[in-house]
Amino acid sequence: MNFRLPRRALFAVLSVLFTLLALARLTLAETPAPVPGGFTLAVLPDTQIYTWKYPETYPAQTKWLADNAQRYNLRYVLHVGDITQHNTNTQWEVAARAHALLDAKGIPCAITTGNHDLGPEGRAMSRGTPFAKYFPLATFKQRPTFGGIYDKEPDRTDNNYHLFEAGGRKWLIVCLEFGPRDDVLRWGNEVVAKHPDRSAILVTHAYLRPDNTRFNRNAFIKVKNVETNIGLDRYGLAKAEGGFNDGEDIWKKLASQHANFALVVSGHVCITGRLDSPGKHGNTVHQMVVDYQNQKNGGEGYLRLLQFHPDGKRVSVADYSPLLDKVSAVKNTSYEFNLTPAPQPKP
Repeated sequence: MNFRLPRRALFAVLSVLFTLLALARLTLAETPAPVPGGFTLAVLPDTQIYTWKYPETYPAQTKWLADNAQRYNLRYVLHVGDITQHNTNTQWEVAARAHALLDAKGIPCAITTGNHDLGPEGRAMSRGTPFAKYFPLATFKQRPTFGGIYDKEPDRTDNNYHLFEAGGRKWLIVCLEFGPRDDVLRWGNEVVAKHPDRSAILVTHAYLRPDNTRFNRNAFIKVKNVETNIGLDRYGLAKAEGGFNDGEDIWKKLASQHANFALVVSGHVCITGRLDSPGKHGNTVHQMVVDYQNQKNGGEGYLRLLQFHPDGKRVSVADYSPLLDKVSAVKNTSYEFNLTPAPQPKP
């Protein structure tokens, strides 16, 4: 006996099936698959809106990282600055509680300040900040991977460096303040030069723009037919004693100068950008920016996973939100790049 549904009934059944399939797709986890035999660095983009308006989001990010540290072989968390919006104790307390979840699992974090973490109301008119109160030297020193802080400011921790080994390489992470001063760059150069056998990663707040160019006070674009430079001179700190270096300055004075430089990670501007540049010694320096602060609910919890493959070359990049359990659909937030071979120690 042949059985056929009436056309209208068939359409109704198909409609239900398509709806169920769509719902199933929405509920499926889209977590990036861990790379077998590899390791991961996680990047926390600007958390300023979370500490201000959505205090539950920041700890949700760090809890997910803590809970999945073993699964991804998570070796370090990198925070690009703008931890807070207004540089207030209330907002810093939100951040401290979020990072306590990482501390409890022994997960080290390389973290520095952004413009909103400095000066009254986070306006970056000065370098005043309680960063060292909430991220004290004593806590950093609990990690065997901690290297040290800027040698001229023993009471500040926003310029710091870290040493670890993973993926058959020795690594160095250097964190530099927003618009680093000239002497801070001197210190950064000395730290990198002292570790020529380590692949160097720079973490700083404002470096790369979403148009894949570095912040540069000597470069200009037209905005509403008015030429404006693409540097950071509008901040009060740009006129402070001690110097103020933007992305192009950092590139010319630090990141391009060492054969072991591999990566620069920054935030400050949404959503993403990337730039691969040859250093003066022929090494490729991969530069990236990631920031979701101007998206819905201050960023919806997106963070970046950098997964290093066991071949020692390939790195897979993906932005993922533990809140939404999905990978970002924003263009150029998922990609891969190849590292320059690891530096070889001199005989």
